[in-house]
Amino acid sequence: MAAVEVLPSEQGFARTHAKDAAEETRVFSDEHIAKAHAQLVETFRSGRTKTYEWRKAQLEGLRRLCVENSEQVCKAIISDLGRPKMEAFLGDVTAVVTEIDHTLQHLQSWMQPEAVATPMIQKPGRSCIIREPKGVVLQIAPWNFPVNLSLMGLIAGLAAGNCCLLKPSEIAPSTEELLAKLLPKYVDPEAVIVINGGIPESAALLKLRWDHILYTGNGVVARAVARAAAEHLTPITLELGGKSPTIVLPGANIPVAARRILAGKFFNCGQICIAPDYALVHKDAEAQLVKEMQGLVKSWYGEDASTSDSFGRIINERHWDRVRGLIESSGAEVLAQPGEADQASKFIPPTLLRDPSVDSAIMQEEIFGPVLPILKMDSMDSMVDHINAGEKPLAMYIFGPEAAADQIIARTSSGGVCVNDTIYHILNPDLPFGGVGGSGIGRYHGKWGFDEFSHVRSVMYRATWLDLPQRYPPYSDSNLKMMEKLLVGPLVPPGMKKALAAVGGVAVAGAALAARSRL
Repeated sequence: MAAVEVLPSEQGFARTHAKDAAEETRVFSDEHIAKAHAQLVETFRSGRTKTYEWRKAQLEGLRRLCVENSEQVCKAIISDLGRPKMEAFLGDVTAVVTEIDHTLQHLQSWMQPEAVATPMIQKPGRSCIIREPKGVVLQIAPWNFPVNLSLMGLIAGLAAGNCCLLKPSEIAPSTEELLAKLLPKYVDPEAVIVINGGIPESAALLKLRWDHILYTGNGVVARAVARAAAEHLTPITLELGGKSPTIVLPGANIPVAARRILAGKFFNCGQICIAPDYALVHKDAEAQLVKEMQGLVKSWYGEDASTSDSFGRIINERHWDRVRGLIESSGAEVLAQPGEADQASKFIPPTLLRDPSVDSAIMQEEIFGPVLPILKMDSMDSMVDHINAGEKPLAMYIFGPEAAADQIIARTSSGGVCVNDTIYHILNPDLPFGGVGGSGIGRYHGKWGFDEFSHVRSVMYRATWLDLPQRYPPYSDSNLKMMEKLLVGPLVPPGMKKALAAVGGVAVAGAALAARSRL
């Protein structure tokens, strides 16, 4: 097999996330996994998942799971990630409930057949589009938002009427165990099955035939998922990441920009696929932005962020080693770093770096940690050139006048854009969430998720009271000429069209004069 290309942004990051397969103990056997898959296939073939009532009941069950167990969910996330409770609640409970409420509000209308136009040559008849479930869906979820990114996929899959197998991340074991315990109590256990475990379980799952696969994580594993899916021609949704840039232009509201950039960067200790990865700051705004950010880091976290209740931790020692190495090899000036990194507690302080080497690992790899490199740039053109020289990112953040932001949007490509804020664009359920190129394939959230997990089926209904004989053999030259005029044209010669238009114009004018004379 040919060597798989690994993008610069994926170097190191993928190797952090999972143990070697030889290190792992099996949780479920291949036989158990095959039986779970067969159960889902049987349930889907029963037809019960296609009704509105069933779909609504599953979504309401997921909502109850979040509301009734919010304390357990937060505790599990704090155990796995050391995340502040506020961030656990906002990121993994309220975001899911909001998505469920939006889906329940619109689900009936999404399920209705969509009428579309029918060409004149195909009348009498009518046409429509129906969205039907794809079947049995595999979802492989990540560790950084272990409840949010497990349940968001289930919301879309169940709303579309599918059966789902969820593989949570073994790297967040408390949340993995909690989901396996709670989900069968709140949703149809014959239609939603949780398989825990690591690489061996994932490999066994990917050998089976699915009707759709959703994977959230890094590009290296995504390629393995894509290869496995290709064996069965299975459609996939890949939610990945990359180096999402933040641009600060002249005219930006610097105090607001500083707050919003750092809030997006340090939420969940920077372990977010759409976190601001680095900042490109115009030379006229750089000094003020740096000063604002330095003051904010101190006022938010004090002299030692390890004592703050508002700052999280790195997921594991491997990832800690990696992020610490990125800082040390950056060649950058450290502008702020309250506290000493500590591997035992998986603490890395919120760190601001000025002008790292563009060739350093921190400017090549996705950081996925609480470190913000700041690069001073001479012009908008240099910013655009820097972004376009790399892979297309999952997100882009632009601070400055909207007219200038629109110029950058027009000259670059990314999964999503947020102007004068960070992260917030993914909270709008009417906006699709997804990447482009190396940052992902497909999209979901809201109606976009419903469509992603639905087969869009074309349906035409034809009347039988009119059935022109000219379409059937034996063919004749006269029938061919008629078909040419009907299908290619012109059915009415141009000269006759002008004459008819003139006659029509005279007739309309005469009718208008007659009407006025009666007044």
